[in-house]
This record gives sequence, structure tokens and C-alpha cells, in this order.
Amino acid sequence: MTLVALALGLILASCASAVAPAATLGGTDITDEQLAHEMDVFSFLSGLSQQPCGTIDGDETAEAACARFSLSNLIQEHFVGVYATDHDISVTDAQIQKTIEQLDGNVGKKAVDDQLAQHHLTRADLTDIARRILLFGEVQTAVTTDQISDADLRQQYQDKILDYTTIQVDHILVKTKAEAQAAYEQVTAPGASEKDFLALAKKISIDPSVKQNGGSLGSAVASTYVPEFGEAAAALEPGEISKPVQSQFGWHVIRMVKKDVQSFESAKQALIDSRSTTVFNDWLRARIKADGVDVNPKYGRFDPETFEVTRISSTATGSASPSASPSA
Repeated sequence: MTLVALALGLILASCASAVAPAATLGGTDITDEQLAHEMDVFSFLSGLSQQPCGTIDGDETAEAACARFSLSNLIQEHFVGVYATDHDISVTDAQIQKTIEQLDGNVGKKAVDDQLAQHHLTRADLTDIARRILLFGEVQTAVTTDQISDADLRQQYQDKILDYTTIQVDHILVKTKAEAQAAYEQVTAPGASEKDFLALAKKISIDPSVKQNGGSLGSAVASTYVPEFGEAAAALEPGEISKPVQSQFGWHVIRMVKKDVQSFESAKQALIDSRSTTVFNDWLRARIKADGVDVNPKYGRFDPETFEVTRISSTATGSASPSASPSA
């Protein structure tokens, strides 16, 4: 009876191992079948971009690398899907259709269909892929918006105001402060005009570009200039002339021709986007820590910092065998 019980236990353990999920996320399983389909999806996307499906680590197979890469994405999408359901976030058929039309237009419908067929996928699968990609972006934006206060965004806007300020200026560049002060007094004398400013620039400016632009720098975002110049220029209103400003190039006298400052409301989405990846990743790490991620060792080990399934080397102490394909 003892031998029978032992044999039965070994058989049951073997069966349990055979059906062990690819990963378990807070009680939700990702099966080998789901992963196999996901590998087809990412092999399709990789084929379109002419990139490998995952990065091969050492002597592992391309299939094993693709399995790790695909499983990493499935894990992330699980948490995205839960958030989308809890917050009633979805994408429209029109958004999906537009994405597919753009893909067909950029790559060619036949090329897309050929890649789908090569990876055992259909146009219905393509619709689902587009939906998932769009939903991921919607959730990323929603998480970021939820995590960052309006006051925080406004402070970021003020701190980066030069990025949202477009200026058109004329300037005179000289070597010394005394020369700059003399130029400033001349161009701000009663009756002095823009024409007088540009004439003086052509005469005394040491800026190498003065021969081509006559002292007019045209239109540019203020933050593209060296900080001392950009900040001094952005502080001016049209028609105003700065007192001498020093930079690494020498001493400047700046005349504001035109200034356009993008409003906070119009810049808000760009501000959100600039922090989206960091905020979303912090949120995702917190969700992973709360719910837990357990990856079948035959695929690798999950790194909660990078959100990647990494290979377990067969030579590592106490490790499993090298990452295997879903059929392993």
C-alpha cells in the first residue's frame, strides 16, 4: 500500500507539473495555450517591425526568448485589463478601425495579411491586437492623470515654461560688459527703432551668424538657447530690450520682436505624457507587489523592477533548467 501510495503521489505530482500555468497573477492563471497564442501575436508584430521577438540570452533558443518576451507583456496587460474593467475604460470600434487602416496604409494590406497568415492569425486577431494596444495607452494615460494632481502639473508647467515659450528676437553680441552697456544705451535712446538695432548689430556684433541674419535670430523655443539667454529673452515683452546679459559666448543685448506662450491647458496633455512612463511604472510595481506574480520556472524568473521575465541559467545555484518553449 505504501508503494502504491507513493507511486500515485508521483503520478499526481507529474500531472500537476504538466498542467502548471505559465504564470499566476494574484490568483489568475496564464496558461501555456494563452502564451502560445501570445507568441504568435508578438512574432507577428516583430515581423512587421523587422525586429526579433525578444532578446536571446546566451545559448537559449529564439523561441524561448520570444516566450519570455510574450509572457512579460501578458503579465503587464493583466494588470492593465483589471484597471480598465474597474474604471470602465474602453476603446471604440472607430479607434480600432483607424489604427488598422493606418497599419494597412503604412505597411500594405497584403503584407499585413501575409504576416497574419504566417503566424496563424486572422483579421479578427488583428482587431483584438489593435484594441489591446489602444487600451494599454488609455490606461497608461488614466493612471497618470489619476496619480498627478492639477497643482503638480501647473508647477511642472511653470518650472518648464521656457519649453512652452516661442520667441522671435534680435540680438547684439560683444566681448565685454562695457561694450554691451554702450550698445544698450544706444539702442534704447529716444527715437531708436528696430532698424537702428539691426544696423548696430551688423556693425559691432561678434556673432558669426550676423553676416547671414543681420542680428535677427528668427523664431525658436526659448529653452533651445543657453539658459542665461533664454531666460532673459523670455522675460521680455515685444518691443522691449534687455540690459546686458552674460553667457558663455560673451555679452548680449536682446530685443524681443514676438513672443508666444502656450497656455497651461493646451500644454497639459504634453505635461502628462512627459511623466506617463514613470508614473505608470510606479503604479504597476505597486500592483505587482500587492497581487504577486509567480512565473513557471521553465520560462524564467519575473523581475518586478523591469517587468521582464528573465532567463534562469541552468548553472545558477538552485535554478531550474533553461527557459523552455510552451511545448516543454
